[in-house]
Amino acid sequence: MKTVPTILISILLATALPASAHGIHKSKPLTMDELPPICQQYFKRAETCYNKAGNKANFARNNTKFLFQALPAADLGQRKQMCQIAMDSFAEKTRISNSNAV
Repeated sequence: MKTVPTILISILLATALPASAHGIHKSKPLTMDELPPICQQYFKRAETCYNKAGNKANFARNNTKFLFQALPAADLGQRKQMCQIAMDSFAEKTRISNSNAV
């Protein structure tokens, strides 16, 4: 009986993930000028930090790149919210990344 929920969950994941990825990739890429101010601020802050950190920041840089690629599939309110969350958690995440890299 436990296999039925497992199979159901597997089917749901198998159908939801490609649909989500399709939504990200079918949207037109945004330029920095098209982003809300909070997003522009976050990406500039992140890039400055990553440039200072060098190769130690590759993991965090890739996460930031994924966020940038996901933004076109979101509406304006979602973009603002995602960037605000990223901005609010940036210091903590970079501190954790740096302590793991050292």
